[in-house]
Amino acid sequence: MKKKRLIERKPYMQTLRSLKDHNIIKVITGVRRCGKSTLLQMFSDELLKQGIKRKQIQFYNFEDPDIYTIGNWKDIYDYIKVRLIPGKMNYIFLDEVQNVDIFQRLVDGLFIKENVDVYITGSNAYLLSGELATLLTGRYIETEILPFSYIEYLDFLTSNPLKSTKSESFADFKNPLKSTKSESFTDFIYYGGIPEMYNLLIEYPEQSDIFIESVLNSIIEKDIFERNKIYNKAVFQKVIDFVFDSVGSYVSSTSIANSLKNDNVKIDNETVMNYLSYLSNALLLYSVPRYDIKGKSLLQSLNKFYLSDTGFRRVRLGKAAGQDIGHLLENAVYLELRRRNHKVYVGKFRNMEVDFVVTDHGGYTSYYQVAQTAMNDEILERELASLNAIKDSNPKYLLTMDIDFNPVYNGIRKLNVADWLLSKQK
Repeated sequence: MKKKRLIERKPYMQTLRSLKDHNIIKVITGVRRCGKSTLLQMFSDELLKQGIKRKQIQFYNFEDPDIYTIGNWKDIYDYIKVRLIPGKMNYIFLDEVQNVDIFQRLVDGLFIKENVDVYITGSNAYLLSGELATLLTGRYIETEILPFSYIEYLDFLTSNPLKSTKSESFADFKNPLKSTKSESFTDFIYYGGIPEMYNLLIEYPEQSDIFIESVLNSIIEKDIFERNKIYNKAVFQKVIDFVFDSVGSYVSSTSIANSLKNDNVKIDNETVMNYLSYLSNALLLYSVPRYDIKGKSLLQSLNKFYLSDTGFRRVRLGKAAGQDIGHLLENAVYLELRRRNHKVYVGKFRNMEVDFVVTDHGGYTSYYQVAQTAMNDEILERELASLNAIKDSNPKYLLTMDIDFNPVYNGIRKLNVADWLLSKQK
């Protein structure tokens, strides 16, 4: 059996290290196959290297059908409890714990024990809703895991050179760093960042898209269809296609319903709103609200949606390499801003748009405009207009794929997006 090639997800591993042995539940969330299970496994391996005895570590993957032979949540609790080592700290890893009925009781029962350090993962927003949130308020810290960042993508490919392939879309499989910065970044936003896909690209490149499609279908089937009453799955699939194709554009339930009605698909606004919430709860989509910069308030209409991984869009819509780069670019920037900052909004200033308004963990605000290119004077002026209109002193950035010398226009810094992605993360 071939060994899976791994890289250390450094920011996430550092978070787990800093929280180790603290009396708080470590909750790790993220879309399916983004690397949650691997992160926990790598952390448990690190504990072993630190001298923690194997008997002090219990790891349960609740996607494994064999686990359910133990019984219900109380049986699982008793099974774990009798294996705890007295007088020692025990590290309990519960992977995809939302698959256990009344899992909240299991987690709470373990947490209240003095010699137990609990780590749980989940692939949908239901993990931190309802009873768990009420039961454990103030007793957990959530860490959101996203697919590979651009830095992680390059780290992986540098350590694991890919075999040559007939694919016309990947810049240089043998050494991606030999390709131009523009090519490597375009490849990254086209393929996305699901880690296991890159293991397949190394050995079986022709299977990579099939794998991503299976991940997407698994999310739709397990995290949406099995959890929600959807009476017309065919219409739901059309809503998915519409939203995937509209990444980075303002959409509403009304605009989606009207568009589908024009194609003779009957659906009402409320149903569309429910479908969008299901996609968001499955962590497949992020609904990003509009922020009125002048009024300093959130607006209730016309959100934008971004995907948790750009590769899902490619396999779902059959987009070719080089197609719709603007949409993919904006999605990639959103994901990176989400990694680095506390809050991310899309901005409105008077009648103008600002792609992103972000608040970092220190409470400071900054503004970002994103464009594939702004080398043309007319395009540059258009992209700078909304940022120039904002008269406060907060930092302002224009991110593009242009290769220039990072000029500054009236205090607005124009940066190459790949350079920005590779810059030190806060």
